[in-house]
Amino acid sequence: MTEATVKKTAAKRPARTADPLAPVLTEVRNHARTIGDLPSKLVGGHLPERGADNYRRRGDDWERINKNRETEGRLGIDGLAVQVAFAAFGGRTAAEIRSGLVRLASLAVAAIGQIDREPK
Repeated sequence: MTEATVKKTAAKRPARTADPLAPVLTEVRNHARTIGDLPSKLVGGHLPERGADNYRRRGDDWERINKNRETEGRLGIDGLAVQVAFAAFGGRTAAEIRSGLVRLASLAVAAIGQIDREPK
């Protein structure tokens, strides 16, 4: 009596789906290369500490505005972007500002992705 040999085949992996944000990130990366030198200061002006305080206050103002907009069903990316930008530059350290700018960039990339997904 002979036993039939069963061939084992590797399970096929599902096809990789393309990251819908990859083209946006490529576009952002290419544009960033054209910006050139930036000022050395993250927060400029004669009194950068006061500027940062002002940005924090404005960020808090926009947080309240956005909460009201959300309650009314009228929240938009514009208000979120303004709030995040003010909050970013209201950071007390370079690390806080960096974190805020990453959040702002993330919001911008997500908004561009949303625009690109909308029917034209």
